[in-house]
Amino acid sequence: MKKPEKKKVPVRKAVRVRVEKKPLPKMPLLPPCDFSEAMERMGGNLALLTQVHAIFLEEIPKMIHAMKGHAKKKNYHGLWNEAHKMKGASSHFGALEMIAILQQIEEAASQKKSKNLDPLFQYLGQGVSNFKAHSKKWELPPGGGVIV
Repeated sequence: MKKPEKKKVPVRKAVRVRVEKKPLPKMPLLPPCDFSEAMERMGGNLALLTQVHAIFLEEIPKMIHAMKGHAKKKNYHGLWNEAHKMKGASSHFGALEMIAILQQIEEAASQKKSKNLDPLFQYLGQGVSNFKAHSKKWELPPGGGVIV
């Protein structure tokens, strides 16, 4: 019996693809926060607003860390819950920019689309920075109204 002939397979050269890091497309311009909305939600109490604002600022990194952890583990239910929680907290401050981004994270989690999450987390980081910059004026000066 004859041995089958070995056919020569042409060797293809590796093609290098250059991937450029593109800046994120612009998000729709939404207010990072709304003092009037926040004051209304706090019953017009600036001291209460200041206190709740300080707590929210402390919680933001924890919530983002939890969301990223859920995303890494592909725990979409946990991711959706954490985004929903942060969205609710953001609504107390009229933070429409963060709310819009968090809604998109909820949608990506609902559809189990992990590839959409990295840019959304970048947008969220920008939204948080904008929120902090615009809500800084809400902080009371030392001794300017402490709730006991």
